[in-house]
Amino acid sequence: MKRIWVTRPEGQQAPLVALLERAGFKAVVQSSLQLEALPISPEDKERLINIDNYQAVFFVSTNAVRYALKVLEDYWPQWPVGVNWLAVGDATAKALSAAGFVPQWPESGFNSEAALAMPSLQQMEGQKVLILRGETGRELFTDTLRARGATVERIPLYRRRCHPSLKWPSPAPDAVMVTSVESWHCIHKCGGAKLHDTLIIAGSERIAQAINDMGFHSVVAASPHDEDMVGCLKQHR
Repeated sequence: MKRIWVTRPEGQQAPLVALLERAGFKAVVQSSLQLEALPISPEDKERLINIDNYQAVFFVSTNAVRYALKVLEDYWPQWPVGVNWLAVGDATAKALSAAGFVPQWPESGFNSEAALAMPSLQQMEGQKVLILRGETGRELFTDTLRARGATVERIPLYRRRCHPSLKWPSPAPDAVMVTSVESWHCIHKCGGAKLHDTLIIAGSERIAQAINDMGFHSVVAASPHDEDMVGCLKQHR
């Protein structure tokens, strides 16, 4: 039975573990990243209180939805109308829908390029956009919308850092699933050269490029979604 290292943050592992076990794999569960909420500045709090002033609000991940809700629910008993609630992909859209939003998301793809191709983001002159995200990321999304004429503001809601208890699993895993560039750097830090003997499954081309830039080889799943990661694993087992 192949041992597959599941590195998703705590609280986001169970569906992937279930898929792996149904497919006959042994899941080794150890988070590579730890998420922590960032303090909201007075300026950002004002932006959230007046979120109905934006024509579009973009959630970059399910984590962005989770951390945003902790703040927004204090100010908005009902979500404002007239705002385009945008999600980077269908998992983020599902999280928004569960919270009572009516989101829009790309028909295919789960990255900034796919989101930027959405019809509602083409004519942006004079539009105000708010991006709810982690501490860093989505620079392409921001820069492109500004080039299209939008005023773009961003609120960092959470920080990702290497999990303090992260260590290379023993026995060694046969494969490791990598779903972010930040996660890859933490995995590499604890695994080093051992990763050359491990199948590395990257959740996107951008993640794969970061892995390849450090001298390692990876195979690329169609998306970082659980089903696509397991599908890629089955193809390369």
